[in-house]
Amino acid sequence: MKNFLLLTSIAFSCLVHAQKTRVLALDLSTPTEKSLRFEDGEGDSARWLSVRSADLISLKLIKGNPLKYSYRINGAPITLFMNADEWNRLFSEPSDNKEAFAKQYDAATYESLPKKNEKLEKRLENLEITLDRFELENTNKESLDDDFKKDRALLFDTLKQANYEAHANKACLEQGMNNPEYKNLLSEEEKAKAEKNIKSNIDQADKMLKSFETKYFFSNEFYTLPMEHQGKNIDAIEFTVKRVNKETNAEDETFTGKYKVWITGGMKIDISAGVFLTSLFDKEYEARDISDDSGNKEIVLKNHGNYDFAFGSTINTNFRINSWVQPQLSFGAVFTQNQKFQLILGGGIILGREERWILSGGLSMGVVDRLADRFQAGGIYDLGTSGQVPTIKQFKFGHFFGITYNLSKVNTISIKPK
Repeated sequence: MKNFLLLTSIAFSCLVHAQKTRVLALDLSTPTEKSLRFEDGEGDSARWLSVRSADLISLKLIKGNPLKYSYRINGAPITLFMNADEWNRLFSEPSDNKEAFAKQYDAATYESLPKKNEKLEKRLENLEITLDRFELENTNKESLDDDFKKDRALLFDTLKQANYEAHANKACLEQGMNNPEYKNLLSEEEKAKAEKNIKSNIDQADKMLKSFETKYFFSNEFYTLPMEHQGKNIDAIEFTVKRVNKETNAEDETFTGKYKVWITGGMKIDISAGVFLTSLFDKEYEARDISDDSGNKEIVLKNHGNYDFAFGSTINTNFRINSWVQPQLSFGAVFTQNQKFQLILGGGIILGREERWILSGGLSMGVVDRLADRFQAGGIYDLGTSGQVPTIKQFKFGHFFGITYNLSKVNTISIKPK
């Protein structure tokens, strides 16, 4: 019992560890078949992208442009924006931290506030022009690359620095105005002007920083949650990606991103129909007169060849592999030309991907007409006044060959963004 439990535990552990998440990276800048690849590069040399039936699958969107477009997976909108807390963790604090700045709240700093505010005002004006240029340049791109990320980080850090300085100047002014020793360092007119400029700079810096966060707080890499497809009777995972121009709110008709990832491993069940040749069919006999006057007749077998023609349908269980040719087992029923019902069981191969033909062969079984006991072809018998050849129904086995067309179209499931 202990050994059994140990083996069960090992088998279960192997099963769990065998399952892994495969990440598909989709390049949103070029909607072609080559835009979709596995992130780890595994399987790039294969004819079709495929994933094992036991694995999970996740979609990673890269090189899009959320400034210009919004994106939809299978009609569901996706959000590429992050919250401000997460964004701030990506960047370091400005080089002048609060402690260092506080030490500069001395008489010289207080006295230089008017000039410092004027310089900061001009910096904010120039920074606003830079931001406009940055927005115009990037909203016209089909995708955003690493240069965008570098410029974004630099601008964000510069904005935070300017914003911090504006608030630090306010703190310095308030501290100096409450310090009797600084009373005569600035005239009332200079204090009023400095106070006005500081408020203007703070409003402008806050506004620019908030606007920057609203427009550019997004990730250029978006992941869907891993999706499980084990146990599903499917051929592939299929999804479409569309994009909508944010300015016109119109779908981009030139962007036709439709993708398919085939499933390998495990078994799939389909239905097919077609034509068959079966060696199992009714044998037909005739009674011929003989030359003597006994009235007996000779039983002669009519020669119809070795096979009969039939129509039928099969249920096919195929083994999913990443190939044009896949092995399969089939079970079904056929009707011969004499409308006799037969069961068939066999195997074969499936040819094709989208449109699939099946070549199969195996065992056929059913009830057919045979000579009654004690009679045989070529024998001479007294058949009575009716002259009918005596036959009986017998259950027999034979073999068959068939070619069928898969009635089930490619069965797919969709990736659902969450």
